[in-house]
Amino acid sequence: MLFKRITAAILTAALTMAAFTGLSASAKSTAADKQKEVRGVWLSVYDYGYSGIGLSTDSETVFRKNADRFISRMKQYKLNTIYMQVRSNDDAAWRSSTFPAMKELSPYVSSLARNGKNTAAAKKTLKFDPLSVMTEEAHKNDVDLIAWMNPYRCYRNNKSKYPTMYFLDPQASGSINRVVKAVNEVMAYGVDGVVFDDYFYHSTNGYWNDSKKKVTLSTAQAAKLPRAKKAANVNKLVRKVYSTVKARNKNATFGISPQGNLDNDMASGADVKTWASVDGYVDYIMPQIYWTDDYGKKGGTTMFSDRLSQFTSKSLDKKGKVKYIALALYRCGYANALDQGWKSSDTNLADQYEALKEAGCKGYSLFSARFLYIGKAEDELGYLNESIVG
Repeated sequence: MLFKRITAAILTAALTMAAFTGLSASAKSTAADKQKEVRGVWLSVYDYGYSGIGLSTDSETVFRKNADRFISRMKQYKLNTIYMQVRSNDDAAWRSSTFPAMKELSPYVSSLARNGKNTAAAKKTLKFDPLSVMTEEAHKNDVDLIAWMNPYRCYRNNKSKYPTMYFLDPQASGSINRVVKAVNEVMAYGVDGVVFDDYFYHSTNGYWNDSKKKVTLSTAQAAKLPRAKKAANVNKLVRKVYSTVKARNKNATFGISPQGNLDNDMASGADVKTWASVDGYVDYIMPQIYWTDDYGKKGGTTMFSDRLSQFTSKSLDKKGKVKYIALALYRCGYANALDQGWKSSDTNLADQYEALKEAGCKGYSLFSARFLYIGKAEDELGYLNESIVG
């Protein structure tokens, strides 16, 4: 009898332990699944100087304090990823030995730019390293930091108070080398990845060739280029950046966030059809679907759902690359004559979140950071928060 009681006790304990272990494993699996969902925010050059964010400073102490405060604000809304704009106009949000400093991050550099003197490398003009600090603060708080780059846009004639904005000529090998140089410098900071935005063949002033120190392709000439030629030129860079990111860190990601208009994308060299169907270009595509399902002067057009369906369709997204959707936080609560939904509803973001999950996407990013502090978006953010489990 004693033996049976002992055996029963051992068996009960074993079953209890097994159940506990199984529960723990299940809990861990659930936690891992939740971590796979990206909930991001775009931190743009126009956000750095916003009073509630306060990242335009020449003081590392102030920057670090405000970065930490910003991350706390993010976490209120269950956000876990920062898409930090580190390259806007062939400039640098880090102490680069190659590129001039991003003026939006530093009052001192901004004063240099106003006087046509922001020509030296960022390591000579930035008082500290913003990207280093932001990456450190993000990782300390279990937040991913993705380096957001505009690949081609650039200022030349920098010695002028009013330098001209061009785009680097995508066809020039020097353009590819220059962008890859920036990617290599940024990857050295231990960022979690790199993302390009939606500017490719979009220049209104022509395309600059650094080797020849002049415009080698006018806007009119670019408009006449076949779509296939534009795509081929852009894709040389895209493939090179993908391999560069992976060589630096196989776990880091490279993605592109194109316009939410597929035809515009293809016309500008943003070859979404190839990126979504062939490996070796990107890890993910994050289309900017900045409309509601009550679009149009009279409303009623399901623009968000229509574009979401187009980008996530099996005929386009053959490799499952459309993983995330960029959402228009900046439009929440504002009247828009062409998109009634932003004013008539305060559940747009929550509804879009549910729709993108239903379509198989793994997350979103809100544009942009300063609207986390603006009252018009408060209700939308609240309902979005309620939709997120965990």
